[in-house]
Amino acid sequence: MKTIQLYERKVNSETIPEKISVCLGYFDGIHLGHKKLIEFANEHHQFPLALLTFDQPASSLLDNYKAKEVLTSLNDRFRLLSRLYVDYYLVQHIDREFLDMSASQFIDYLKELKVKEVFVGEDYRFGKNAAGTIDMLKKSFDVHVVDTYTYNGEKVSTQKIISLLKEGNVPLANKLLGHNYLMNGIVVEGHHNGEKFGIRTANVKLSTNYVIPKLGVYKVIAYIEGMPHLAIANVGVHPTIDKEDFPILEVHIPDYNSVDYEKNINVEFLEFMRDEKVFSNTEELIAQIKKDIARLG
Repeated sequence: MKTIQLYERKVNSETIPEKISVCLGYFDGIHLGHKKLIEFANEHHQFPLALLTFDQPASSLLDNYKAKEVLTSLNDRFRLLSRLYVDYYLVQHIDREFLDMSASQFIDYLKELKVKEVFVGEDYRFGKNAAGTIDMLKKSFDVHVVDTYTYNGEKVSTQKIISLLKEGNVPLANKLLGHNYLMNGIVVEGHHNGEKFGIRTANVKLSTNYVIPKLGVYKVIAYIEGMPHLAIANVGVHPTIDKEDFPILEVHIPDYNSVDYEKNINVEFLEFMRDEKVFSNTEELIAQIKKDIARLG
């Protein structure tokens, strides 16, 4: 799969070397609904298959560039898409000029990208004020419309999955994603409080503005430089010791004593174990953490 960064609205003949079929959408999460669309495209595309995504949520620009939480970084999306047989990963840089494109201008832009065939969900809209419709696309391209993917009668959507994570319902969120929710980052030095108490933790500097799930303790799989480890993770503000201003992610891997500062870490969330809470003293906190570790199995 080849990644092509699209920074300008104007492209030249070398940007994409051939006619393409394209899946359109934002695709944050690459959840089951997205996978259904991509898998359908894989079965029916006439030309090399591309997926067009954006480098940030459009809502962040509409809200004075305030960063919005996402389920996946661009690298996460690349990793997930690499398993789905997509030929081109098109990453469109968006700015206010791009968001102000009319529906007809967006169609012209797709033509410049050598798009000949389009795959979309039935609720797809495009252009300024979402004025573009599927019927408009059909006037310029061969268009395939994929039905909305539902679970228990409800549409599977990025917003639904975010809501589930905020509630701590990780198993259902993972089911709708079709994979475990993952946060990527690097291991950074923390306050060393866990080490003082004999429970070393890895503080994670996240690589993007990930959706922060419900504050508490989770059963996770931590991959350090690709090696998996069953672990517990705390998402919270340390209410008992050194309270933080914002939630942080820290991971404890039982019986693991390596110092991994600046190493890459992926944390896959499996299960919400308990709420974060204030303990009367550090002894109570340590006793609870040991109980959490024992529950890993």
